[in-house]
Amino acid sequence: MKPITVNTLLKLTILSVLLLASFTATAEKGEWYVAPSVAYTDDDGDRLIDDSVAGLQVQVGRSISKHFSLEGLLGYHDIDGFPGQKHLELGFNAVGNLWPDKRFSPYFIGGVGYLSADVGLPDFGGLPAAGTSESNPTGTAGLGLRARLGDGPWSLRAEWRVRRTFDSDTSLTDQVASVGLQYSFGGGSDSTPVIPLVDDAVVAPADADNDGVPDDQDKCPGTPAGAVVDATGCVPDSDGDGVTDDRDKCPGTASGVAVDTVGCEKISFENVQFDTESAALDATAQRKLDEIAAVLERNSDVEVVIEGHADSRGPEDYNMRLSVKRAEAVRGYLSQRGVDASRMSVRGLGESQPVASNDTAAGQARNRRVELRATGR
Repeated sequence: MKPITVNTLLKLTILSVLLLASFTATAEKGEWYVAPSVAYTDDDGDRLIDDSVAGLQVQVGRSISKHFSLEGLLGYHDIDGFPGQKHLELGFNAVGNLWPDKRFSPYFIGGVGYLSADVGLPDFGGLPAAGTSESNPTGTAGLGLRARLGDGPWSLRAEWRVRRTFDSDTSLTDQVASVGLQYSFGGGSDSTPVIPLVDDAVVAPADADNDGVPDDQDKCPGTPAGAVVDATGCVPDSDGDGVTDDRDKCPGTASGVAVDTVGCEKISFENVQFDTESAALDATAQRKLDEIAAVLERNSDVEVVIEGHADSRGPEDYNMRLSVKRAEAVRGYLSQRGVDASRMSVRGLGESQPVASNDTAAGQARNRRVELRATGR
């Protein structure tokens, strides 16, 4: 066959790279890599070369999927003991990665190419003259191992392959072993974190109610879905009133204040007592109403119904009017203490609803009263 010069090999190398780019342009975006290495070739014995020889090679490739890549190869070595004798190799290979996400990834390689080999040897009778070379197609297949160096783009790469050279007269089989570095760029797969082995994987602790707190730390198992919990797995009670925040309709209740089931202050008012036939507020009544005004100020959403009462002495219509005056007196005092009048309603019930017997003075005193009831909550 017609010899292939070094210039021709370089042109073929460029053509192979362009061909590689055309294959990968339509493929899933992958990383490029370049892998220079030292290659050690054990030539076929029929080449009449007894010594195995060392040389250099470089592989340039691109991933077309997670497990496969295509690459071009250019190799060169001198023949030890035969000055001026050299081999130039051009290859186009497919690479299959077995465990691409692991730190150590075995791979297989196979492809085709050309080998330009000097066949003329000085002072060897029967052989072509020195400087004579010929080029023949080749096929290659082998195995390799890539080892990541940390989480960066560098890897160690070791490879062994068999190269078969075909010509019209005979076929020669060489073995090529190489060790070198690989630098990846463009796709970033070499920086992909190494997936840990199953034995090293962290198993998430059990969390039966899915509140984000493991069962062995959860002091409130069975929390309703969607509830916000603290570090102990419980719904917090920010104001410390005994009602959790998700049920508390009155957040920020002052410390020590008694609350109801929805976290609001329990409101109950003492009755305001009156003297016989009087609607005047004595000092005791005023102290009670001062306390009631403070409660209403803390609970601005509460309205109050003020009901006046009387004992049974005197005409019924008189007692009705007296009960209304007593209720209005209470409303007037609370209004003076800052309670909005719109929050208060009054009515008189006369002697119709006694809380004690009107046959005794003590009973009559209890019936002369004003009752206050909280509403609106």
